[in-house]
Amino acid sequence: MGEEERLDTPEEMAAQTGPGTEAPFATPAKLARAKELLRSVAVAQNNATLYPPTHPLVKQGLDEVVTAVCGLADLGFEEVTINVYKGTLFVENQVFPEESVTHRRLVEDLLARGVSAITLDDEITAEDAQALIDLIVDTTISDIEAARTFLELRAVASVGVAETTTLEGTESAAEDRESKGKAREAYDLGMSAMRDVETQTKLGKVFDLEPLQNLVNTLLDNLFRDPAAVLGLTAIRGHDDYTLNHAINVCILALSAGASLGLDAESLRSLGLSALLYDLGKVRIPEDILNKEGPLTSDEWQIVKSHATEGADLLKRIQLVDHMPMIVALEHHQRHDLQGYPEPDAGTEQHLFSKIVALCDAYDAMTTRRPFRREIRPDKALAVLMQGRGKAYDPSLTKAFVQMLGIYPMGAVVKLTDGRSAVVFRVNRDDLLRPRVKVLVDPEGRWYEEPTVFDLRIVDPATGEYGCSIEEAVPASDVGIDDVWQYL
Repeated sequence: MGEEERLDTPEEMAAQTGPGTEAPFATPAKLARAKELLRSVAVAQNNATLYPPTHPLVKQGLDEVVTAVCGLADLGFEEVTINVYKGTLFVENQVFPEESVTHRRLVEDLLARGVSAITLDDEITAEDAQALIDLIVDTTISDIEAARTFLELRAVASVGVAETTTLEGTESAAEDRESKGKAREAYDLGMSAMRDVETQTKLGKVFDLEPLQNLVNTLLDNLFRDPAAVLGLTAIRGHDDYTLNHAINVCILALSAGASLGLDAESLRSLGLSALLYDLGKVRIPEDILNKEGPLTSDEWQIVKSHATEGADLLKRIQLVDHMPMIVALEHHQRHDLQGYPEPDAGTEQHLFSKIVALCDAYDAMTTRRPFRREIRPDKALAVLMQGRGKAYDPSLTKAFVQMLGIYPMGAVVKLTDGRSAVVFRVNRDDLLRPRVKVLVDPEGRWYEEPTVFDLRIVDPATGEYGCSIEEAVPASDVGIDDVWQYL
């Protein structure tokens, strides 16, 4: 990309504001107070889900929310608004990309309640903060009217909620497409960078690490800006370049998983680079063995298993400042129960990053069609991972991974109970069985001229029942879809 097209870093984005407006947090003190407000609300939300109302940490969390609001009042803000736009957190019109990732659950729960803006004034009390947090975690609330009624019944005057943001200059549909296009551009550049790594390694040369680091930074920039657009890239399937596609998909899945776990930006960069390089040792495995359609012989299996140590050896020779790629390359097949390969040293266990990459590796491999087998549907692949909890995979991480992707992940093709076919467009975190879908095909198999977005959480007011549900997930090829990504 040329200099004029350079993607902004998270730090640069944090200084951006809406068009034609004065920066509300132009000083470091104001910026820090705004970040503290977001952190305090997210922590209070988390405490409310983990502990009973009388627990000291619940009270502490509420007090911190009040303190954060009052801290902004001391800097001249009589009231302050938290906005959620396109999955991104703003305080007033100031974007906070990293906090949008680390506080992902806050974003998702607000949107699930039908709330895109919260306004807090400097008269807020601990009781008002309690009402706000109760609203955020109440899964029975699914629209703005219910949210407003909830606060009215609690007689809360210092907290307001709205269905639309207070942002000026919000993006158009064309800019939505631009965001998706930038994510796709990053993916294509990644394919080129990984192809060069593969070529140089096969020739016995040391590859240039900078393009891979740039790729991870670009994916992170896009992840901070539009998480759904980045995660949707994993629906891209290049059957002729499986190894390269697989590496980038695993990187995207790992970054998304790490972000949902609250890893900081530096840790995410290390995880992302590790996820790109963990399978590097396969360049030393003969392709006829890697792509063999029938069962492997005992000798062939030993050769395949050697890719973990071979990869660690290759990365050791590069003398990386960050040792995590080497560690993940060595450990990603050791399993949670340490019954995998290579056999670990006594008293050791898989590193967190190795556990994350192992999940991402298995999921993407299962859901990708290969010359010698069909792909497994995303919901079935997630079921396989859940069955492997405590054995192949870390139980807590597996659960978090499934919650991140949803039972029917983005890009899953589904048959609805009314006979129509659709692609999962967005996951609803408060109801993993009822995502938002794009309906493509009518019950008779005829394609609609334009897809229709439908939220499966919607209840028919006349009957009190859901308007439609998912009957089953189906392979994309059964509906005649070759490229799911175009519908995301």
